[in-house]
Amino acid sequence: MNPSTSPGLVRQWTLIALLLIAILFWALFHAQINRALSLRLFLNSNNPREELFDELAKQSDDPLTFLHRTWATGKIVHRQFVAAFLKDNAVSNPTWLSRAEPLLLACATDADTSNREFALAALDASHNPRLFEAAEIQLHDLDPLVRQFGLGYLRKSAPQKALPLLIRLLDDPDLRIVTEAEVGLTRWTGDDFGIRTRMAIPQTSGARAGQIEPSITETIRHAVEQRKAWWQNHQQEYATHSHSESSHLSSLEITRLPAPDFKLVDLNGKSVRLSGFKGKVVLVNFWATWCTACLAEIPDLVALQNKMGDQVAILGIALDGVPDEHGDSPGEDDHQKSHANRVSAKAIRSKVERAVKAREINYPVLLDEKSSVGGQYNGGDLPTTVIIDSQGRVRRRFVGERSLEVFEAMIAEAQRSQ
Repeated sequence: MNPSTSPGLVRQWTLIALLLIAILFWALFHAQINRALSLRLFLNSNNPREELFDELAKQSDDPLTFLHRTWATGKIVHRQFVAAFLKDNAVSNPTWLSRAEPLLLACATDADTSNREFALAALDASHNPRLFEAAEIQLHDLDPLVRQFGLGYLRKSAPQKALPLLIRLLDDPDLRIVTEAEVGLTRWTGDDFGIRTRMAIPQTSGARAGQIEPSITETIRHAVEQRKAWWQNHQQEYATHSHSESSHLSSLEITRLPAPDFKLVDLNGKSVRLSGFKGKVVLVNFWATWCTACLAEIPDLVALQNKMGDQVAILGIALDGVPDEHGDSPGEDDHQKSHANRVSAKAIRSKVERAVKAREINYPVLLDEKSSVGGQYNGGDLPTTVIIDSQGRVRRRFVGERSLEVFEAMIAEAQRSQ
């Protein structure tokens, strides 16, 4: 038998040929393979890196397709990447951005307030005519800060169209919005009734929003009555505008996304799962002992627990293992801050326990030293609050302080969800 035709030799040459084919295939298509693997890794990740998102977006032949796939994951962080990317690219106005309007409008009605802000900024920067419509939608939200940034964009619109809406805002329960609406009316009409935005800022140290001196409140109310009398004489000069004209955007169905489940340990060492509260509205508040805004908000959460504890489960998630906005570590003093990696879990627990005791926190506080849960909910911006309805769906997500009254309204809204 000829050795050159032995089965062993044939197998050897076959393996060599397959190896050469594999090497050639890798040489020709390794970039596409790497990208496909990176894309799968990114889409499946619960806490992806923003750098990976940016890299994949730049490599995409059609970034809009990639953005739609990212948005469709339904994950909080992924959706924020999309909204921020649209805002950052609005000025350059690439050819694909003109096809992104439906995605922008979805962002403008998202449960995440941050995505709404990004969307309105993108619509404004790209001079999109749907900006007015998107801004008006915010005026109907129960969150005064959402109404406030919607008003900010309306004030950039043509007076003929926007002025009637600002007149309606004179009856808003939040005086910050009332004063900003009147300042806009003053600029447009030239008739000044003496209202300034600073009048809605509490003068007393430590006072919360809305705690205005009675004399200033009376001055604002008197000016509002003067403006309403002015409107009676000038109403016919401006185009009437009804909410029905914005029916397309207002009728968009807001997808209630499932909240990512998590398990953390409380200060007593007990494991707590989010899914254990299904059937009940849950308020998740991400905070840290070094966050002054977080500490200022705690009394309202304590009051909420006292008032609605049987209707809502409040979970405070402490992110004291995460550096603050200046990059400092959350240790006991400056020496510990310079050695963030050495801060032990015991030291973090002790600091949180002292804060809980000092602030008389009456709801469960969970420890998330590595921000494993904070990363999923993008809780690095503090304080971040997430409202989850009884079906386990994210109803709202927002950054910054809110009052007891606003929290109550949000809980009631989540209870009405089907």
